[in-house]
Amino acid sequence: MTELRAQSSATPSPALNLKRELALLGGLLAFGFLVLPLLIWVCGHLTLGPYTHGRSGPGYGPLSLYGNYFAGLAHGEVMYWLVALGPIPLLILLRLWLALLRVMSRN
Repeated sequence: MTELRAQSSATPSPALNLKRELALLGGLLAFGFLVLPLLIWVCGHLTLGPYTHGRSGPGYGPLSLYGNYFAGLAHGEVMYWLVALGPIPLLILLRLWLALLRVMSRN
């Protein structure tokens, strides 16, 4: 009986897996929509100087970038959507790479 309990606790249920994957997807979407544009702004600000794209004047900062970013998303511009959804395929590639490493280590 204890073997059965140990096996069942080691293998999570499909509902728990789905919950975990949905939480991970939500976190990746939040990162892509909110954090990644800010990181891009910080890197650009440090290397290129103040953000002055669009109608914003010099020195408007990250809020101006967010305004232009969400406007680009609303207009369906591909580059903005690549930034927003980019963490998802990166996670998929990371998982595939780790699976390949596991398979190669067994051989």
